[in-house]
Parts: sequence; C-alpha cells; structure tokens
Amino acid sequence: MEHLGRLFDADNPLLGKAADQLGYVVPDLEQAMKGWIDRGVGPWLTVGPVVVTDNKYLERPSRPMLMFGFCQVGGVQLELIQPLDDEPSSWRAFLAAGWSGFHHCGFCVEPRDYQRSIARARASGATMLQMMSFSGARFAYFLPPDRVGSPIERIRLEEVAPEKANAVRNSVAGGCMIGELIEFQPRIREMFATVTQAAATWDGKSRPVRHLLGPVAKAGIGSRLLRTIRFR
Repeated sequence: MEHLGRLFDADNPLLGKAADQLGYVVPDLEQAMKGWIDRGVGPWLTVGPVVVTDNKYLERPSRPMLMFGFCQVGGVQLELIQPLDDEPSSWRAFLAAGWSGFHHCGFCVEPRDYQRSIARARASGATMLQMMSFSGARFAYFLPPDRVGSPIERIRLEEVAPEKANAVRNSVAGGCMIGELIEFQPRIREMFATVTQAAATWDGKSRPVRHLLGPVAKAGIGSRLLRTIRFR
C-alpha cells in the first residue's frame, strides 16, 4: 500500500497498516455470497435491509437502503454491499458506472485518532467521497490523490487454505480506488469479533449464510433502535 502510505505522516495510524477490510459492491447479495461459498469462503453474516439516514454522498444528504454480508478470511474481513434503491451513494454510482466487485480498502482507526485521520487525509489532497455513521461509529470513504496500488502484498490472509487465499487475491488484483476509515468503536469491534469467530468455527457446510442483524424497517444506521439490537 505504498501510495496510501504517502498520504500520511509517521504519526498517523494508517501508515504502514494492512487493510482490515476489503469491500465489494454487488447487484445481488445472494448470488455474490453463493459465488464465494462455492469457493469455500464462508460463512456469511448478513445485515439488513437498513436505511442509512445519517449519510452524506458528495456533501449531500441521502438515505440509501442496503443489504450487507460479512465474512472473515485470515486477518481480513470481506464485506459485500448491495444497494436496494436509487438513492445517491458511492455504491449506487459504482454499479451505475457498469462496475461490480471490489470497491474499497477499509482501515480500522481508534476513536481517538478518527478526526485526526480525516483531517490529514483532507490535507493530503484526498477527496471525502461519502461519510456516514453506523451503530455509534463513523465511517468515511475517500479518494486519494493517486490511485491506491494493489493491496495483494499487504493482505493478512495468514494460515488459510490456498484456494481461499487465491480467491481473495484474484478478487482485488486490479488495486483499490477508494479508501475507507472505520472508527473502531466497541460495537464495531464486537461485530468484527463475531464475524471472525464464525469463520473460526465453521465446518465448511452448515449454515453458510446467517443473520448478524436482521431486517430493521425504517431504522437508520446509527439510530437508537439499531443500537439496541444485539448482534447474533
């Protein structure tokens, strides 16, 4: 991630840090999960549908409805995102441009460092593409001044089966155009741990798709209702 590293000085927590999450935008979540499961990558834990009420895309508020799927492969989390309506968002724009698949590299940032990371990204010339909150945590997608190079060498796949590792590497071979800052608040930390535990105990067959957080009608990401529902 050399290009990403050049955006930040030595005090920034992103410098020299491998991606914690690889995000993919897809037109059909069910089909996308099936494709990964067929390659031995699972289980997938789903969230939604949810309406993102606390969201700004290109500085303008919007309320996109989404479904998510999460899975852990070694030291990296995979995230699948399906937009469910035409509300403006980076995800909808990605699909509208004719693309599908790898969308962003996500980097977890401690809460005390989040605002500083945002400020330094802006100062470096990065463009804040989209900002939102989820269950009490903040997230920001940004476009670096230079396209971020392929994260293949920095993916923490650790001791996973070669076929799983190859599936992940092949999926990101084109490099990363968007970075994401993830404020690693306790609820998000809990979610990451739940996804990791599911992968660690999966037998490769049973319950390849599970609800992490079920349908939440008319509840915004970051709302009181959503925060009161425990991950399961």
